[in-house]
Amino acid sequence: MRRLLKNATIVRPYTATPFLEDGYVVIEGDTISAVGTGVPAEARFDEVIDLEGKIILPGMINAHTHLYSALALGMPPPRKRPVNFPEILAQVWWKLDRALDPESTRASFEAGLLECLRCGVTTVFDHHSSQNFISGSLDLLVETAEKLGMNVSMAFEITDRNGRKRFTSGLNENLSAFNNYQNHKYVHPMLGMHASFTLSDESLKAIRTALEPVAKWGIHIHVAEDKADQEDVHSRGYRSIVDRLQRFDLLNDESLIIHGLYLEPGDVETIKTCGAGLVHNPTSNANNRVGLLANRVINFLEAGLGTDGMQANMLAEAKEGTLIRSSHLEGGAESIDYAKLLFKHNPRIASRLFGHAIGLIAPGYQADLAIYDYRPKTFVNETNLSGHLLFGWGLPTDVMTRGSFQIRNQKFVNVSEEDILSNARIQSERLWQKMETIR
Repeated sequence: MRRLLKNATIVRPYTATPFLEDGYVVIEGDTISAVGTGVPAEARFDEVIDLEGKIILPGMINAHTHLYSALALGMPPPRKRPVNFPEILAQVWWKLDRALDPESTRASFEAGLLECLRCGVTTVFDHHSSQNFISGSLDLLVETAEKLGMNVSMAFEITDRNGRKRFTSGLNENLSAFNNYQNHKYVHPMLGMHASFTLSDESLKAIRTALEPVAKWGIHIHVAEDKADQEDVHSRGYRSIVDRLQRFDLLNDESLIIHGLYLEPGDVETIKTCGAGLVHNPTSNANNRVGLLANRVINFLEAGLGTDGMQANMLAEAKEGTLIRSSHLEGGAESIDYAKLLFKHNPRIASRLFGHAIGLIAPGYQADLAIYDYRPKTFVNETNLSGHLLFGWGLPTDVMTRGSFQIRNQKFVNVSEEDILSNARIQSERLWQKMETIR
């Protein structure tokens, strides 16, 4: 199938030609084969779509999220107000992940990925936890992502906090995903770990031993999100969390380090040397009041951008990250270009881990596109793209993944949005009631 999208403005942030007016995109199968301006020389196409001046962005990438929290929107607050990060985990998120069952997990995946597509996000790195529904949960995630035509990296959150049986089940779920999806073009399995402070040395050793027969693996883990994580690792006799992971030979260039707010001296260089990726989650950090990731760390490690489950809209995450950082800076102090994290660093991370080109409108890249009917009140050009992207853009009218429309003229093509949202409302009520019974 050869498709031509014509008469569009093509936006390719952080490239040599970031802004192409009167542009076209040629798609063959699931891949972009040509990009240019005017009319392509080749005129034989199975379908020609006139976008009538709309703007095309590459489908965006969320480098770290928790789809299992999709039904948390508007849920009742905990009975006792948490006063620190460990209490937030214990009183909110660890109750939610124990309350999830197959039905509410499916609803979370469906509603969460639906919202991602609605926001122009076509690739998701998910860190899943449903501690009483472990076996088969990652298969369910893949099934849901396939139904929506999305790329998904998945990992099940291994932890000691619910006993040895669930630790073993979580480890086996990750190993099963490696076995089933190692060579899947649109699925990238990773070894999920919650955080250092909920895993013993015995567990880290068991994880590393279990990975021996796996040909290609990387861990996906929260690191130093709060000072409590570092205090715990010091009490165990390690210099830092990164040091501990290194001693168990668990860091490599397939790994993702999440948060990294309280890294110790030398950790940043260690992460850089081993080739692991760092993912920054500014709105989650602000919501949990855990701190601000240093400019040096973000720049040196070319950090990616995630939401940690706070939201699906990556443009909003970049905008809010900008504002959060600005609120901590004095006049004239250097900030961070959050659009660069989203449109340059995230595609680099995704392309490396999935093993093919994702996240740019260029020949050879997967044809994942977000199309906007953006009518700005000021001119848009390559010099002011970031301002418009973060403060004006809105939601796409059309979204393509793998060269096919998933949203066309604001309506989902292959799934019923109303059915998914209706079921999500039913399942969320069940989930919240179940959470009330967990102590």
